Order: sequence, then C-alpha cells, then structure tokens
Amino acid sequence: MELNLSRKIVKEFINVRDENILIDNIYNDFFENFSKNITFIDHKKADSYYSLFLNKLEIDKDDKDFRHLANKTHLNAFDELDKSKYLNNPYYRNIKLEKDVKFKNLLLTKSTYKPFQAFIYKDIDVLPNDYYREINHLGYFKHEFSFIDLIEKDTTWMSITPHEIETMEESLNQVYGNVLVLGLGLGYYPYIASLKEDVKNIDIVELNKDVITIFRENIFPQFSQKDKINIINEDALNFLNKNDLKKYDYIFIDLWHTVEDGLELYIKIKRILKDGKTKTNYRIETSLIASIRRALITLLEENLEGFKEENYKKASTFYDSLINELYFKLKNVKLNSKEDITKFLSDEEIRKLIIQ
Repeated sequence: MELNLSRKIVKEFINVRDENILIDNIYNDFFENFSKNITFIDHKKADSYYSLFLNKLEIDKDDKDFRHLANKTHLNAFDELDKSKYLNNPYYRNIKLEKDVKFKNLLLTKSTYKPFQAFIYKDIDVLPNDYYREINHLGYFKHEFSFIDLIEKDTTWMSITPHEIETMEESLNQVYGNVLVLGLGLGYYPYIASLKEDVKNIDIVELNKDVITIFRENIFPQFSQKDKINIINEDALNFLNKNDLKKYDYIFIDLWHTVEDGLELYIKIKRILKDGKTKTNYRIETSLIASIRRALITLLEENLEGFKEENYKKASTFYDSLINELYFKLKNVKLNSKEDITKFLSDEEIRKLIIQ
C-alpha cells in the first residue's frame, strides 16, 4: 500500500479508531461493574443518567476533553426505552415460558434487565464524514424487563432482547417469498417472518440438535404458522456449499452472538455467496464491517510506522491472519487523498475486498 498524502490526515482516521475502541472499553466497564447495581435512589439523586454514569466511573463532569469526546460519540445519550414497544411485539405477546426447562447442557429460562441497567439496544451507526466514528445506542428501562433466554453452560446462546428485535427489524420488513434462515436461536426471526402473508416458506438451518429439540418441544408448538417452517439439522457452511440457493428469494444469517465470534464466519459466508443474486441480510453487519475497517486502519497506521512484508507472515489469532491477508491483497493500492481513504474504508469497498 502506498500513501501519497499528509500523515496528519491519516492520523485523523487512526485517532478516531482509537477513540472508538476507548469508548467501547468505557461502556463495557460500566456494563460489567456498575450498571446492574444502580438503584432508584441512585437515579433520583442524579441530574441525568449520564451524570449517574460519570459518578459511577468516577469521571470528572468538568473534564473538557472527556465531555468533548462524549458529545462526538453520543456517549452522553442514554435512552429511556418504552417497555410497551417490545411487550406489544407479537413474539412477546404470544410466546410464553411458564417455567424453566432443562435439557442436557441447555437451560431455557427467563432473564431480566434490572431497573436502570444499561445495555446496547441497536447496532452501531458509523459516520463516514467524521473519519468513520462509531456511534453506539445505549438504553435502559425504568422498571424490570423480562425476556426469554437460552443458556448453555452459563453462557447465553440466544435471548429475545431489544437488541435482537432492533437488529432484525430491517430484514423482517424486507423478507418475502421462499426464505432461508441460518441459525435457529429461539425462533424470533422465523416467527415474525411467518406472520407475513407474502412469506411462503421458511427453511431454518441449525447445527445444534439440542437447540432444535428444546425449541420444538417448548417454543414451536406456540407458532401459529407452523406449516410454513422447516427445520434442517446441518452445518450452515455445508448447506450453502451443496444446495442450489436459487429457490430462495431471501436469506437471513444469524449465526453469531457478537462480532468477535462472528467475524470469521461472516467472511466465509460472504465468499460462498459472492456470486449469488438472492437478497441476503446479515445480522449486525454494520458492526462486522466496522471490525474489518479497524483492521484496515491498523494497516494504514503500520504503513506510517514503516512495517515491511516480513511483519505480515505470522499470526496467532484470526484477526492477525485477517490483517496479514489484507496486507497482501492491498500491496498495490495507492491512496492520494482523504477522499481516497474515505472510499477505501467504505462499506461497499470492504464488502468487495473481503470476497476477493
């Protein structure tokens, strides 16, 4: 990669990436160590949720640098969410869990957000005109909020939280015809999709037999459109490689919980489907692409630091391997302006790059 532009411009992209990472670390600290223990009294004493947030993290409210950063990243915008929006969702209204269900290593149960417990409730927004700054959406409920949770060995496999609902909403507005869903979870996506008149059939591919069993016995009997749904016990990658996908009008992919456990699989599936014409939607794709963008900005940074080819021949993690792969793909790329970098880091260009 050849950079023929001011180092100052490149460093602006690097600085914003670093601020994105810093903000992630700050809110994760708050979620893990403080958010679950906030009381009504705490909230009543504070001027706002943001003031409460600063107090818990012992951040000086008069710190001008932090205040400027919070304004740029909307970290000071905690949204009080309306419970009725989610409780009136058809899945919440019609799918009930009267008692805990244990099956092998799985536990189907009810979990809760405590009053004033903050969490991320949407996928991020990204601002190309501000050096690809990432904006998180932080919210809380004023009163306890319960949701169905599927837990495997103390780790959530899938839960029907506001984040799940919000990150599937766009796709559910689009879906039609014959549908392929990769990943069963608790069946939220196929349930809502099956209620649409223009959705004819839904094939769901799920690898975990135990998840299928606990779903079939406890959730699926409550579906009103069961005849539209077919569950296939198979590895998603094998299914995509061996089946003719032309019969599907729409594909929805939800095989990961987070960016960290989904990035490698996301790239593999993008490459399998690169020549397909079927409309495809990937849950939290904006966050997945943002992670790849951070890797590309790392390459820009290392270019400024004088890294050579020999620095990209060893890797201990998938992310390291990805950076190495991107380095060799981009050896002949020349960037001559801020506009070139902005385009280079765009969603469209990243999608093209990872399927090469």
